[in-house]
Amino acid sequence: MDFKLLFAGIAFFIVGLLMLYNVRKRKPASDETNWKGQLVPQYIQFWIYSILSIIVGIVFILKSLTN
Repeated sequence: MDFKLLFAGIAFFIVGLLMLYNVRKRKPASDETNWKGQLVPQYIQFWIYSILSIIVGIVFILKSLTN
């Protein structure tokens, strides 16, 4: 078991979850929000980063268990 990879995977997973919970509370800039908030490309980019961070965390955890 590779502990360095395991802790890195746990860190990526936790950061991804925190980013996901944060982005779910936000709304992109639109007429509803009086154009306050993130632009739509930034909003989508934040979603992608959070999902990729969760996936990388899971992959690192599984890879550390196989070593």
